[in-house]
Amino acid sequence: HQRKKSKALAMEEAARRAEARQRAEVEAARKREQDRQLNQRREAEKQRREQAARARQLIDGHRLNEPEAEHLYNFQDGRAIRSIRVTPSQRKALAMGRLAIVRGDRSPFDFPLVPRETARKLAEFMPERVLLLHPESSGDEIGDEWGDW
Repeated sequence: HQRKKSKALAMEEAARRAEARQRAEVEAARKREQDRQLNQRREAEKQRREQAARARQLIDGHRLNEPEAEHLYNFQDGRAIRSIRVTPSQRKALAMGRLAIVRGDRSPFDFPLVPRETARKLAEFMPERVLLLHPESSGDEIGDEWGDW
Protein backbone atom coordinates (compact mmCIF):
# COMPACT_ATOMS: atom_id res chain seq x y z
CA HIS A 1 0.00 0.00 0.00
CA GLN A 2 2.82 2.39 0.87
CA ARG A 3 4.43 1.75 -2.50
CA LYS A 4 1.26 2.80 -4.31
CA LYS A 5 1.09 6.00 -2.26
CA SER A 6 4.72 6.82 -3.01
CA LYS A 7 4.18 6.14 -6.68
CA ALA A 8 1.06 8.34 -6.73
CA LEU A 9 2.88 11.11 -4.86
CA ALA A 10 5.81 10.89 -7.25
CA MET A 11 3.47 11.16 -10.24
CA GLU A 12 1.69 14.14 -8.67
CA GLU A 13 5.03 15.80 -7.98
CA ALA A 14 6.18 15.18 -11.56
CA ALA A 15 2.91 16.61 -12.89
CA ARG A 16 3.29 19.70 -10.68
CA ARG A 17 6.87 20.18 -11.88
CA ALA A 18 5.83 19.80 -15.53
CA GLU A 19 2.99 22.27 -15.00
CA ALA A 20 5.34 24.74 -13.29
CA ARG A 21 7.87 24.32 -16.10
CA GLN A 22 5.13 24.92 -18.69
CA ARG A 23 3.93 28.05 -16.82
CA ALA A 24 7.52 29.31 -16.68
CA GLU A 25 7.94 28.73 -20.43
CA VAL A 26 4.68 30.55 -21.19
CA GLU A 27 5.71 33.42 -18.90
CA ALA A 28 9.15 33.60 -20.55
CA ALA A 29 7.56 33.68 -24.02
CA ARG A 30 5.18 36.44 -22.89
CA LYS A 31 8.12 38.38 -21.44
CA ARG A 32 10.13 37.97 -24.67
CA GLU A 33 7.17 39.26 -26.73
CA GLN A 34 6.68 42.18 -24.35
CA ASP A 35 10.40 43.05 -24.58
CA ARG A 36 10.31 42.79 -28.38
CA GLN A 37 7.34 45.19 -28.55
CA LEU A 38 9.05 47.60 -26.16
CA ASN A 39 12.21 47.51 -28.28
CA GLN A 40 10.15 48.17 -31.41
CA ARG A 41 8.54 51.22 -29.78
CA ARG A 42 11.92 52.49 -28.60
CA GLU A 43 13.42 52.01 -32.05
CA ALA A 44 10.49 53.81 -33.71
CA GLU A 45 10.82 56.71 -31.25
CA LYS A 46 14.57 56.87 -31.84
CA GLN A 47 14.03 56.93 -35.62
CA ARG A 48 11.39 59.68 -35.26
CA ARG A 49 13.78 61.80 -33.16
CA GLU A 50 16.59 61.26 -35.69
CA GLN A 51 14.32 62.32 -38.55
CA ALA A 52 13.20 65.41 -36.63
CA ALA A 53 16.82 66.36 -35.94
CA ARG A 54 17.74 65.75 -39.59
CA ALA A 55 14.79 67.90 -40.72
CA ARG A 56 15.74 70.70 -38.30
CA GLN A 57 19.34 70.65 -39.51
CA LEU A 58 18.27 70.65 -43.17
CA ILE A 59 15.81 73.53 -42.66
CA ASP A 60 18.12 75.63 -40.47
CA GLY A 61 20.99 75.21 -42.91
CA HIS A 62 18.95 76.44 -45.88
CA ARG A 63 16.50 78.92 -44.34
CA LEU A 64 16.08 81.98 -46.58
CA ASN A 65 13.66 84.14 -44.56
CA GLU A 66 14.72 87.78 -44.52
CA PRO A 67 13.91 89.88 -41.44
CA GLU A 68 13.50 93.07 -43.51
CA ALA A 69 10.87 91.51 -45.82
CA GLU A 70 7.69 93.61 -45.90
CA HIS A 71 5.25 91.89 -48.26
CA LEU A 72 2.83 89.29 -46.94
CA TYR A 73 2.50 85.99 -48.79
CA ASN A 74 -0.60 83.95 -47.92
CA PHE A 75 -0.70 80.17 -48.15
CA GLN A 76 -2.88 77.35 -46.91
CA ASP A 77 -1.84 75.30 -43.89
CA GLY A 78 -4.42 72.54 -43.62
CA ARG A 79 -7.69 74.39 -43.10
CA ALA A 80 -6.04 77.66 -42.01
CA ILE A 81 -4.67 80.48 -44.13
CA ARG A 82 -1.24 81.58 -42.90
CA SER A 83 1.03 84.36 -44.07
CA ILE A 84 4.74 85.03 -44.01
CA ARG A 85 6.74 88.09 -44.91
CA VAL A 86 8.68 87.86 -48.18
CA THR A 87 10.61 90.15 -50.49
CA PRO A 88 9.39 90.71 -54.07
CA SER A 89 12.10 88.40 -55.43
CA GLN A 90 11.11 85.68 -52.94
CA ARG A 91 7.45 86.05 -53.96
CA LYS A 92 8.43 85.51 -57.60
CA ALA A 93 10.65 82.54 -56.70
CA LEU A 94 7.77 80.98 -54.72
CA ALA A 95 5.43 81.39 -57.68
CA MET A 96 8.00 79.87 -60.05
CA GLY A 97 8.58 76.89 -57.77
CA ARG A 98 12.18 77.76 -56.91
CA LEU A 99 11.37 78.31 -53.22
CA ALA A 100 9.11 76.36 -50.88
CA ILE A 101 7.46 76.99 -47.54
CA VAL A 102 8.01 74.29 -44.93
CA ARG A 103 6.92 73.82 -41.34
CA GLY A 104 9.64 74.53 -38.83
CA ASP A 105 9.60 73.11 -35.32
CA ARG A 106 10.71 76.16 -33.37
CA SER A 107 7.15 77.44 -32.85
CA PRO A 108 3.66 76.82 -34.24
CA PHE A 109 4.15 79.81 -36.54
CA ASP A 110 7.64 78.96 -37.80
CA PHE A 111 7.38 78.80 -41.61
CA PRO A 112 10.86 78.87 -43.19
CA LEU A 113 11.45 79.57 -46.87
CA VAL A 114 13.84 77.02 -48.35
CA PRO A 115 15.14 76.22 -51.85
CA ARG A 116 13.22 73.68 -53.93
CA GLU A 117 15.86 70.95 -53.56
CA THR A 118 15.82 71.28 -49.78
CA ALA A 119 12.04 70.90 -49.76
CA ARG A 120 12.28 67.83 -51.99
CA LYS A 121 14.87 66.23 -49.69
CA LEU A 122 12.64 67.00 -46.71
CA ALA A 123 9.61 65.51 -48.48
CA GLU A 124 11.46 62.20 -48.86
CA PHE A 125 11.36 61.48 -45.14
CA MET A 126 8.87 64.01 -43.68
CA PRO A 127 6.36 65.01 -46.39
CA GLU A 128 3.99 66.55 -43.84
CA ARG A 129 6.54 69.34 -43.22
CA VAL A 130 6.37 70.67 -46.82
CA LEU A 131 3.46 73.13 -46.89
CA LEU A 132 3.88 74.85 -50.25
CA LEU A 133 5.89 73.82 -53.29
CA HIS A 134 4.58 74.97 -56.64
CA PRO A 135 5.52 73.07 -59.80
CA GLU A 136 8.75 74.42 -61.23
CA SER A 137 8.32 76.75 -64.18
CA SER A 138 10.33 79.33 -66.05
CA GLY A 139 9.54 83.00 -65.65
CA ASP A 140 8.04 83.15 -69.16
CA GLU A 141 4.80 81.38 -68.24
CA ILE A 142 4.14 83.53 -65.22
CA GLY A 143 2.63 86.72 -66.39
CA ASP A 144 0.06 89.16 -65.27
CA GLU A 145 -3.24 87.67 -66.42
CA TRP A 146 -4.94 90.98 -65.77
CA GLY A 147 -2.24 93.01 -67.51
CA ASP A 148 -4.37 93.49 -70.65
CA TRP A 149 -7.14 95.22 -68.71
